[in-house]
Amino acid sequence: MLTISRLAPLSLAEARQLQFRLVEAITQEFAGHEWLSRGDLGVGLDGKGSRYTRQAERALARMFGVEDAVFVTGAGTGAIRCALFALLPPLSRILVHEAQLYPTTAVTFRAAGYQAVPINFDDEAQLTQALAGEELQAVLIQHTRQNLATHYQLADVISIIRKRRPELVILVDDNYAVANTPKIGVELGAAVSAFSSFKLLGPEGIGIVLCTQAIAERIRADMYSGGSRVQGFQAQEALIGLSMAFMANATTQETVDTIVTHIRKRAHPAIAEAHIANMQSPIILIRFHAPIGSQITTLAARYGAAPFPVGAMSRYELIPMFYRVSGTMTAELGAAAAQHWIRINPMRAGAETVLRILEKALNEV
Repeated sequence: MLTISRLAPLSLAEARQLQFRLVEAITQEFAGHEWLSRGDLGVGLDGKGSRYTRQAERALARMFGVEDAVFVTGAGTGAIRCALFALLPPLSRILVHEAQLYPTTAVTFRAAGYQAVPINFDDEAQLTQALAGEELQAVLIQHTRQNLATHYQLADVISIIRKRRPELVILVDDNYAVANTPKIGVELGAAVSAFSSFKLLGPEGIGIVLCTQAIAERIRADMYSGGSRVQGFQAQEALIGLSMAFMANATTQETVDTIVTHIRKRAHPAIAEAHIANMQSPIILIRFHAPIGSQITTLAARYGAAPFPVGAMSRYELIPMFYRVSGTMTAELGAAAAQHWIRINPMRAGAETVLRILEKALNEV
């Protein structure tokens, strides 16, 4: 049976307070009549972009306790890319966890000629040795788990880096972590947190970078053209989505707990094990005794389950998702073993709905 390290989940009480904090920040940056509008468009008379976008950025910065925030195009991938390009010249050496880079992050590395320096963040001695001996310009840390064996605590890794190499820029990929964990990278000492608004009930294609004012200004300078700017109404929609994501995601976390507890107590004969994992968003991993994973996902779709993701917790994903395990997990387990597994994300469904669909699918195999 696998042992999987789970990130600290966001509780409903914590989610409620985060929602209140965000709305408080919005009221500090917007007059009432401004919020009840659809924002403004274009680069503005001063060439600095939408005034409403800047107000929304200041609300985010206030909410997360950082100097500045920037909305960018390209969702989470764009947020990471914009931050890296603003921070580092081509061919820079970046310390990363030894697991496979997220595919779109790998494209950014290839495009800029960045050199990944992989070490095991789970091993404090190895991390300390790399910080002492490697020529490095930055550190990129993925907050959620990159593989099944990963168990490092983000706060601990950041603390070690800060003590040993305080000059290094720490960028945290907080995709899937915002509104799923109590604290994110910049709240734990990182210089930058980058993530997608689309995964937080926001509009398609919008990313967010939380950072210092100096980094934010470099990102804005790179996004000079009008077409690369985020419009006022998009920024407002991102805040609206985020305000609802905290409670919605905390509810999903509770649902995940309920489902796994039920499966473990009343296991169907076909099920070998079930786990909660933060492989991207919080999900349920189920292993079957037989290689029936693809059959289960096909049958589950007939009973109302989504057969593939849209944006992993996006505004469109209400129904539960029954899907194959990730490419990273498949590479780790092997293609044959992966056929025994599926992942389930309840999305906005209750435990009863997920368990009903699973039971019906199992009864037809």
